[in-house]
Amino acid sequence: MTLNRKIDLNFTFEQCAVQTVQSIPTIHNEESFEFGCLQLSIEFELKDYESLVDAPIFVRPKYLSLLGIISFLVSELFTVFKTAPFSTASADILLDELKVGQQNRLIIDDVDLTDNLNEFLDNLEKLKEHEKSLFFSLLDRWRKARYMEEESDKRFLYEDEATLSYFHVLELLGDVYSKVLLMKANDLIKDFSNAFNSSILSLHVNALESENNAKSKLLAGILIKDISVTSKILFFLKHFKLYDNRIAFWIRNLVEARNSVAHGRRVHYEKAIFPVKPFFPLISNNLYPLEFLRILTAKAISSHIGISLYSKEWNEIKDCLIDDEFVTKVFLQEKFKDKEDLNKDEERIVFGGVNYHLLANKLKPESSIGFYKFYLDTEAENEIFLASNAEALDQGGRNK
Repeated sequence: MTLNRKIDLNFTFEQCAVQTVQSIPTIHNEESFEFGCLQLSIEFELKDYESLVDAPIFVRPKYLSLLGIISFLVSELFTVFKTAPFSTASADILLDELKVGQQNRLIIDDVDLTDNLNEFLDNLEKLKEHEKSLFFSLLDRWRKARYMEEESDKRFLYEDEATLSYFHVLELLGDVYSKVLLMKANDLIKDFSNAFNSSILSLHVNALESENNAKSKLLAGILIKDISVTSKILFFLKHFKLYDNRIAFWIRNLVEARNSVAHGRRVHYEKAIFPVKPFFPLISNNLYPLEFLRILTAKAISSHIGISLYSKEWNEIKDCLIDDEFVTKVFLQEKFKDKEDLNKDEERIVFGGVNYHLLANKLKPESSIGFYKFYLDTEAENEIFLASNAEALDQGGRNK
């Protein structure tokens, strides 16, 4: 796999090895590359009755898992589409040499990130087999979503499908932690039933246990069915301390987007949505660009296996998230402040938050008249304010 920037990556994992090399052998000579290329070596075992031509059948699962690891580590997409032809020549010798002579190393654009690599590999080694299977499923779904994201970068072909694939990462993790969620829910129901039966009904100790079981079962049948995919995702985000009001608003928006793609909806519009796309979009109003969703899912995967990868990127993204319409409505009812006096939460509302909720029909236009009068007077020459509210101002002008 040829590289388009300076990446020096070396590690071994189970029966696999990855090494950055400057050239690869061809039929007549060796071909060199400006930034080198990644060489992947995978050890496998053949039975006496099996042929070497069957090698890709045995290698492919580990190969795809390696591509997921590499893409996740260097935050760059690697696929089978830009890979040199499969070769079995001296693979066993190369693998033995790497295991003995090479140390783990990850250097990207002269920045040494070997500690991140070691942390990743150490935590990966600690996972049980079924946990590794889940982890590689998460990486593969994340890598596929990134592929569709990059394919949509200029042509807008797979934005809906990329959103769905990224959402699958959150959905898988939500299912994993749903067992803990259900245990917590049942414990709360049992505690409530016991408190109600003993404090309110004053049941005798002999009748208390049977009545607790009866009421717990009844309440569980009513309440547990309300645990939705949104609840599961928000629960594991709370578990990893990734939850706040802005994240909850984003997840609910994502669930709506996922339902639009997964279950189908009418997609015909009388007016095109800018930027114009080759197909009618299933998701009519994206809250954030796909990059934000990529970072959220990457941070969720990292948190799941207990590593710090993508923490910096997540903190940068988190500062850009807006509050829901309820917080925005409260802000619009208060006395407006000059830009210099705004805190970070208020800045996000002024620079884009009101704009989004107006266009999403979460706010009535008349509720924001005072807001725009105030800030157009004080921020009339502020390009950031005008750019972040351009759509709402333009829509308001056309409706006037």
